[in-house]
Amino acid sequence: MKTILLAAAFILAPVGMACAADINETSPVAAAYDWSGLYAGVDVGYAAGKSNLFIAGAGLGGTDVNAPLDPTGFVGGVHIGVNQEMANRLVLGAEADLAYSNVDRVSTFAGAGALLNTELKWSGSARLRAGYAFDRTLPYITAGVAAAKYEVSVITNGPGGTIPVHDETHLGWTVGAGVDHAFTDKWIASVEYRYADFGKKDLSVPLFGPGTVSNVDLKTHNLRVGLSYKF
Repeated sequence: MKTILLAAAFILAPVGMACAADINETSPVAAAYDWSGLYAGVDVGYAAGKSNLFIAGAGLGGTDVNAPLDPTGFVGGVHIGVNQEMANRLVLGAEADLAYSNVDRVSTFAGAGALLNTELKWSGSARLRAGYAFDRTLPYITAGVAAAKYEVSVITNGPGGTIPVHDETHLGWTVGAGVDHAFTDKWIASVEYRYADFGKKDLSVPLFGPGTVSNVDLKTHNLRVGLSYKF
């Protein structure tokens, strides 16, 4: 009987050792997503503008004009950027974008018997970004410089027809926040809000002769969704 038990123990010993080794072996852990690298993509969204046309009282009976323009509409464009993820999951980066705009409005030019047509032709920015990675999800903040091509025209019923009075590129700044999500190792979806202040510029053509103080400003609120490819 003892001989049989010793033989069984001798046979089963390697099996037990193998099972123990399997139990003690550490299961491989999936590596966290790495945000570092170059990316590029497209984005679309909606922009609401806040704009005001100011004309001093000279030539208007001493009354200043403050005409709200406020164009709104859709934007769409391209972007390119680069990220660098740190050991503590902080992600720093830079991004540039350029968007074509269908952002416009026709409003009444009160007191002048005419209409004002405004159009944001294009806008772009160059920004820094900073975020914190939750594996494949990256909330971030962003800020930088911004530019926009802005046009204003007066539409009359007389022989003058449409009179362009402003056709300038405005320079300013922008700030915002968003969330990126990598749904594959290469494809990243994003949603972003940005506020931009493009400053104030004098009208290209004075409406009431040389020396009349007249200017127009432009600010926008942008909400965009995007799709990027990470190289």
